[in-house]
Amino acid sequence: MTRKISVLLVDDDPLLRRLVTEQLSRSGFEMAAAVSGEEAIEALQATDYDVVLLDMRMTGMTGLDALREIRRLDDPPEVIMLTADTSLGTGIEAMRLGAYDYLTKPATLDEMEAVIRKADEKRRLVRQNAGLRAAATRGTSSGEEGAHTLVHASEAMRGLVSIAESAARLDSTVILTGESGTGKDVLARFIHSRSARGDSPLITINCGALPEALFESEFFGHEKGAFTGATAMKRGLIEAADGSTLFLDEIGDLPAPMQVKLLHFLEQGRFRRVGSTRDRASDVRIIAATNRRLAEDVQQGRFRIDLFYRLNVISLHVPPLRDRREDIPALLDHFLALYRERFQRPALTLSEAARRLLESSDWPGNVRELRNTIERAAALSETDEIEAAQFAQLAGRETTTAAAPVRAREADADVPTRTLEELERQHILRVLEETGGNRERAAIILGISARTLYRKLREYEEDGK
Repeated sequence: MTRKISVLLVDDDPLLRRLVTEQLSRSGFEMAAAVSGEEAIEALQATDYDVVLLDMRMTGMTGLDALREIRRLDDPPEVIMLTADTSLGTGIEAMRLGAYDYLTKPATLDEMEAVIRKADEKRRLVRQNAGLRAAATRGTSSGEEGAHTLVHASEAMRGLVSIAESAARLDSTVILTGESGTGKDVLARFIHSRSARGDSPLITINCGALPEALFESEFFGHEKGAFTGATAMKRGLIEAADGSTLFLDEIGDLPAPMQVKLLHFLEQGRFRRVGSTRDRASDVRIIAATNRRLAEDVQQGRFRIDLFYRLNVISLHVPPLRDRREDIPALLDHFLALYRERFQRPALTLSEAARRLLESSDWPGNVRELRNTIERAAALSETDEIEAAQFAQLAGRETTTAAAPVRAREADADVPTRTLEELERQHILRVLEETGGNRERAAIILGISARTLYRKLREYEEDGK
């Protein structure tokens, strides 16, 4: 979305209001006007403005009195005073009370534009720092090592990276699809880092891991006293990501009420904190990701079609690791280098037999499983050369060698062909059995959220009735 600086002009001179509003509107500002200090306060309590141009002398409430009231607002706009007094006294008094700057009438259009943009930049930096501090306390700011590196060697990934680089130069909404563990989060950070917003941290939220009751407060924030336990005002992630990118992982698990609210924000660029009547603006780029078939969810009424089309402006599919096997050697080298540094073992390497085993495995958990396997082996290996024996859990799997399909066909000669859904169900139930019914641990092993696992198990129970 293209962000315009919103400006509220407050002046009791109708000719000046009309001229300044028209001129600044033509310059690309989003303009509104008020005829008095009282009307300005009322407007600011209903809508969030970036900058206020406030006349010093008006009938009724004076400009300085209005300034005092504005500065008492939660998250007030920057205020630029307009004065016909050429002495320094009134301007200094206004800045002492919290005004960003003052202009002497009649100010030129260029002067107004320059000071408005500087005031807006200051406000955005203050808001962004406050939002990022709030996000950091909730652990939602992405900063993992190698976060912007897409390790690849395959033709499929080269094509994907090329499209991702083009998408990064735009500001459109992006949706990433693919199986769990394929690296959709890494691709999201890659796109963000190469965008015009890349200097700001990427803000991440896992829609599948957040309790439904907390969604609205986490997304949009809340006012003090908005509900039981809301002892202080809290900025939401939409506000924290102002000027940056918000990565919505597992967007398919977003509850229906929040789908409506997210759609409204995407269309308007405005939101309200829980318990507030004031509209606020936030300039956020959305990157969403899912391992679900959202088009099918739309058909079955589980996901809003209008939100789907709003998110699906740029769609990128990350292929599973089994379909881009050329990437495995490069990923092995990358993860080995990562854990050499992390565990301070500079001589750590793989034996030839271990490398052959790893390169021939199918990796149903994709890149995430490969990484976890290397990390576990690097942490537990007593020698610098990691042997194939340390990957015993892979030895019983089918591999992609020429003999593997033959063995698979022989083993399943009398078994009807199974659908992907049946295979997924069988795998999930097997992992759940191996963990003794521990759903949280099973979800971690499967690379999905506990919420997604609960939903799938509920579907299996309904199918069995």
